[in-house]
Amino acid sequence: MKYKIIAGAGLPIAGMSLFFRTLAMLALSAIASTQIATAGSTEATDDMSRLQRGEILAETILAEETGGAARVIALFYSDVDTIWNTIGYCKNEFIYVRGLESCGVLIPGLQFIRKKHRVNNNWYTPTLDFTFEASRTSPTHGEFHLVEGDLKAMEGQWIFRPLPGNGGIVVTHEIRIKPKIPAPRWLVRRVLKKDLPDMLACIRGLAQASGDDKLLADDLARCPGDTSQVTK
Repeated sequence: MKYKIIAGAGLPIAGMSLFFRTLAMLALSAIASTQIATAGSTEATDDMSRLQRGEILAETILAEETGGAARVIALFYSDVDTIWNTIGYCKNEFIYVRGLESCGVLIPGLQFIRKKHRVNNNWYTPTLDFTFEASRTSPTHGEFHLVEGDLKAMEGQWIFRPLPGNGGIVVTHEIRIKPKIPAPRWLVRRVLKKDLPDMLACIRGLAQASGDDKLLADDLARCPGDTSQVTK
């Protein structure tokens, strides 16, 4: 059934006023939704432009929880297996993990591994000994969690998102840490936001995935460990 609206007929004045106000509200809502979607699209485009310039994007997450949690994102020009292999070996961890003093593989494996780390960060406690497990749930996703040790909680994930047309792989790393020894939440988060971008840049350099020689040198210069044996 079709309805025809005729001025002065069919609807009382108050009803017509309400009707047109409703139309106006719907129109404004549609405009606002379009603006929000456009803003989100623009922000995503800006982030991709920054990634393509070689920047490491970092942000704190889970702000309502105790401890600290952060997310870092970078664009790698490599393949998934090379990135996994770079992340997974102790010899590389000594280069990209700040303060790593020992790294032991308790249960080896490609899809599942258990490791023990000793880390000396010198920012709230002399050393941390802890055991964690890591697993690949798919070729482009992996996660890890604390088993035991000098942390109250540690968990996180790796996400790889290949771009079309051999445009590289967007690598996202998330981690949440909660110390056993009381430490200011702002301090934990500040350290995460400082150390994690350097770590991801270093991993990109070790994987030879920086995209050009200058950025490769810059990435390796951000490694907290010894890169003298790395072939550039």
